Amino acid sequence: MQVKFHKTINVVIAVLATTAIALAGCSSSQNSPSNSTATESSTGASTIPKGPPIVLTVELFDRSNAPAGAPPITDNFMTQYVQKNFGDPNNITVKFVTIPRSEEVKKLNVLMASGTAPDLVFTYDKPTVQSYVQSGGIADLGPAIDKYGPQLKKVLAPTLKDGVFNGKQYTIPALRVIQSQTTTIIRKDWLDKLNMPLPTTTDEWYQTLKAFKEKDPGNTGGKVIPFTLIDMFHIKPLTNSFWDWSKITEEDLFADPDGWTLPGNKEAFKFLNKLYNEGLLDKDFPLAADFSQAFNKQVVNGLAGSASPNTNDPIYSGYYANLKKNIPEAVLATIDPFKASNGKYPKPMYSPSGVYLMVPAASKNVEAAIKYLNWMAEPKSLIALQFGQEGVSYKIGDDGIPFALTTPEANQILFNNQDYAMIVNGKYVSTDTPEKNMAANATDPQFKDFTISSIKTGARDGYTGPRVDIPIQAEIKYSQILNDKIKQMLAKIITAKSNEVDSIYDQQLKEWKDSGGEAIMKERRQAYQQFYKK
Repeated sequence: MQVKFHKTINVVIAVLATTAIALAGCSSSQNSPSNSTATESSTGASTIPKGPPIVLTVELFDRSNAPAGAPPITDNFMTQYVQKNFGDPNNITVKFVTIPRSEEVKKLNVLMASGTAPDLVFTYDKPTVQSYVQSGGIADLGPAIDKYGPQLKKVLAPTLKDGVFNGKQYTIPALRVIQSQTTTIIRKDWLDKLNMPLPTTTDEWYQTLKAFKEKDPGNTGGKVIPFTLIDMFHIKPLTNSFWDWSKITEEDLFADPDGWTLPGNKEAFKFLNKLYNEGLLDKDFPLAADFSQAFNKQVVNGLAGSASPNTNDPIYSGYYANLKKNIPEAVLATIDPFKASNGKYPKPMYSPSGVYLMVPAASKNVEAAIKYLNWMAEPKSLIALQFGQEGVSYKIGDDGIPFALTTPEANQILFNNQDYAMIVNGKYVSTDTPEKNMAANATDPQFKDFTISSIKTGARDGYTGPRVDIPIQAEIKYSQILNDKIKQMLAKIITAKSNEVDSIYDQQLKEWKDSGGEAIMKERRQAYQQFYKK
């Protein structure tokens, strides 16, 4: 079975079109939440249940991104809104438990093993989910969803099936509003200074990077970084264009989604090695503890000429606005120059499912957790948890779409907001056109056109991997080891001497296979063949 490439606009809006009805009418100002307006219980109860309150503990990522003077992430507008509008009417005390984002899998594993995990936990890591399913560590949520989750079912209709393992609803996958992952950006104002057009081919892009280095149009004093490399995930538009897609099947892609063994991948890394040895990449990128943080600093400080960030990710939200604060004349544009031999511009896409929500088997509060998520799925609740307080952190635009403000007051509310509205990844609002749905995901209303272009470009010739819900034992065993190994591979291959890159790639590939890569590929092929009865 060959890999299926999606039509750009269809993939970007497929989930949005399916679910827009669920939030119909929620974007009008009269339906906007305020901090002083309580709501009726999501179960329809108009009276507060009797007896001692249930204490519902909920995981919350600590992203270490709080602006100066911000209230704690466990006691702020969002948490107070949850308590006032969900907790109090249901006689439930909602307590948020923080876990460092950078160590979330390790910390969660410790809490799960000790039986001290919060009642509602989540992770993006599917091998971790599979491990919990196999060990009996998480509860079957199906009966509680049937009883207490009608609105949750409505909003998450496209994704709930992806949380079924062995016939049971062990997880609730969040709805990923925007499926495009990565786009490529460039400093258009630098191009204008050099009288150069937007690059439309890989070679034109390469020549542009050389011009950035040689002529330093940003007047960086020789500190220019023509292309800032983020990580393995974010170089896919470039590396995938080197693959020989005529020789790659869907099974191949499922077996090796990163592509280390796929035809053409070595050539992609030899090209990256060439960029590095010619001074077109950050010479110190292997030293960064977090490549993505290095990217943010380099773009915001006006040193980067080109990069491939997420199309719209809270980690990077505001980088354009911050760049403009530092360099008002700066202009970013999206480009899509990386064309494969099959004439397409292949990029991996997210599945419609985002983060996996779970309730530990040891929890006594399965029903309370589902009631909470069902309340969250109500239009009014979602707007509040995504945008905060009207007039302070967001406004309703003339088009009826809420948009986040970028004032200091707004930043005090919104810096961690994506983790409170955990049933969706990305801004989720009801609109009447796909473009408005995309516009709602703009990090700043003045950059709506840029955001929409980023999302569309990131979806051009996108593909998603096949759905195979058979747990991969080797992946559960080796995934963390290989995650660490891949960062080492990037550094060693890209920074190798030009005459050694071939041998170092082969050596690193062998080490990757020996560290569990080979076992994972073999088992993934077997799972694919079993799932599709091949």
